[in-house]
Amino acid sequence: MIDNSYWSVLFNASPQPTLLLKADHPAYTIAFANAASEAFINSSRGDLAGNSFTSLLQTHSVGVEKVSHMLHHALQYKTAQKLPSVKFDLQPPPTGSGVKYADIIGTPILGDDGEVEFISCIINDVTELVAAKQNERATREDLVKYEKFLSESQRIALIGNWEVDMINNIITWSDVLKEIYEVPADYQPTFESGLAFYKDDYHRAIIIDAVNEAAGRNSVFDVELEIVTAAGNARWIRSTGKADVKDDQCVRLYGVTQDITTSKIAEKALTESRNQYQALVESVEGVVWEADATTFKFTYISNKIKSILGYTPEQWLSDPNFWANHIYQDDREWAVTYCQDQTKEVLNHVFDYRMIKADGGIVWIKDLVSVIAENGKPKLLRGVMIDITESKLMASLDNLEKSVLELAANKGEDQYSILVMYLKGIENLLPHMRCSLLQVKNNKVYTLAAPSLPKDYTDAINGQPIGSQAGSCGASAYRKEKIIVADISTSPLWEKYRDCALKYNIRSSWSCPIINSDGDVMAVFGMYYDEVKEPDDTEQLIIERSAAILKVILENKQRARIIEENTMLMTQGQELANFGNWQWDIKNNTVEWSDVLYNIYGVDKRHHMATYESYLSMLHPDDREPVSNIILNALHTREDTVFEERIMRPDGEMRHLKSWGRVICDAAGSPEKMIGSCLDITSTKIAESQLWDIAWMQSHLVRAPLARLMGLVGLMKEEHQTGNDIEAELLDYIMTTAQELDKVVTDISNKTVQKV
Repeated sequence: MIDNSYWSVLFNASPQPTLLLKADHPAYTIAFANAASEAFINSSRGDLAGNSFTSLLQTHSVGVEKVSHMLHHALQYKTAQKLPSVKFDLQPPPTGSGVKYADIIGTPILGDDGEVEFISCIINDVTELVAAKQNERATREDLVKYEKFLSESQRIALIGNWEVDMINNIITWSDVLKEIYEVPADYQPTFESGLAFYKDDYHRAIIIDAVNEAAGRNSVFDVELEIVTAAGNARWIRSTGKADVKDDQCVRLYGVTQDITTSKIAEKALTESRNQYQALVESVEGVVWEADATTFKFTYISNKIKSILGYTPEQWLSDPNFWANHIYQDDREWAVTYCQDQTKEVLNHVFDYRMIKADGGIVWIKDLVSVIAENGKPKLLRGVMIDITESKLMASLDNLEKSVLELAANKGEDQYSILVMYLKGIENLLPHMRCSLLQVKNNKVYTLAAPSLPKDYTDAINGQPIGSQAGSCGASAYRKEKIIVADISTSPLWEKYRDCALKYNIRSSWSCPIINSDGDVMAVFGMYYDEVKEPDDTEQLIIERSAAILKVILENKQRARIIEENTMLMTQGQELANFGNWQWDIKNNTVEWSDVLYNIYGVDKRHHMATYESYLSMLHPDDREPVSNIILNALHTREDTVFEERIMRPDGEMRHLKSWGRVICDAAGSPEKMIGSCLDITSTKIAESQLWDIAWMQSHLVRAPLARLMGLVGLMKEEHQTGNDIEAELLDYIMTTAQELDKVVTDISNKTVQKV
């Protein structure tokens, strides 16, 4: 039996936690615990003594079975046993962790009888050592994991690394790099073999220059090169490297190489696609654009903007408000507001507005806008701006021409007002342009209309002769051709009138002759600008159309004047001849009379309603049926008719008329209207009656005495057959004279009858 004081002193002197355990398997009761064990187990020795070590292990150690097994071996074999790195989960101290690791050494202590009486249990705290090993193992695992991750990542990304020992001329390639170059795993590259992989001398020169520059500057290089692998496949690589320089000497090169063949192919395809898209965009007869739907700032605009408006894409994109600021002032507010409102509602929209060109001109734009939404809210605007200036101008010109021609057809409008309206309309279509129309008369020009030209200028050219060098208008009238003078200051045509034109800031002049149907120049249409300018295609078209319209206006006015004069003469002739005309609309039973016809019928035009029935009612009662039959027959046969009729005026006077009629049929051949004329022959009828009276008088009052005279002469001749010769001769003479006189009277009577 060991003295308690002895082992108490002995165990307390040990710096390691030590427990003296009884050999009462399986409890292993704690007989004694030194001071160091208190600190390890974080419990007082009073709490430990008398308690089962196995129970303590069950509470604080995860290796209770292993410890119990080790103690049992010590007890059974009476030899010391060791169990390394036993984990204890103890009550944690105020600072630090409660988990500890210890090597447990069980040494049996034999009694006097040679049997194990106690087991000395030394607990060697190896917590820090275990932690260090765990950290080392974790670090090693992380390193392996990282190396594997790096290797797999490089393989996935097709990135291989390389190193060049410049001192020993040794080149090292990673496995992935060898896979990129398609060489065997045991391939050992050299400087010469490495350069041989590059496609041609051009690429070899690039890598050599890049390496030399990096070595000289102690810097990094990054180049893209084309190689041909050992298997003969063409590949693109990106090689990035750095040089280590010591004492002005490059001792090491290292870096990575990535296979970028796929990205190069994609880049090429993308470039081709972009080029195709750009070509498609540029082929569109309009400006393709994109803008932010919130700020309306443009993010893209095609190069077509240069040819349409004269601005570069850079100018357009540099100013967030460029679009709004360059809309024509009269359209700016409503156009911007309309686009914003439609965008808020996520509605695609199309609208027309005017924009100001870089040179100050005006262009009509049709903007087709698509609203791109995200989560129901507008995100982007994409659209196409189309130049519709020509179509807008042509539509406006059509409306102007229609209005002018309608006015020209109105007899009440004077020619000057019509011409001024037309010229001002053209000036509104082409801002900064002024128009004139000069009449050509007796080979001189006279202003018909020039609403915007200075009066002093028009007065100066009024009455000037036409000629080959008489300005644009004078030369145009003289040559009978269009004259375009882009710069008056240098044109020989304007030598005589140059100072006058430049005085009023007239810099260019385009003139077109107005030639009538007979081939004569009636007038000259002139267009003037305050800048040196050639007409574009649209302006050329407007010149030609304007000349054609002005020809119609002038010729129509001239023809209207002739018609008016002829109508006046015809009216006067009808009035003098008492000759009227009429037109009967059969379907609507309306009749139109000329003014003379109202006079013939003796009715007031303001109160008389002319119809077929009213016409019949004014016929002489004896003529109504015959005339009606004549008209009905004409309608049936569609043949022209001539007849005489008698009418009874409202005042009771009878008039004699001679009428002509013609039937007009529709497309189906049915009578549609009847037209005709009437001649008042009352005076003729009266003259006929008088001639009949004269004939009767000649026949009865003159010839009767002559007949009696000739009878008496005949009797006298019979009685004086044997008489005096002189008397017989006298009677013969009287008889001859009477017979001649009778013949004359008979001829006169016959002619009178013939006239009747």
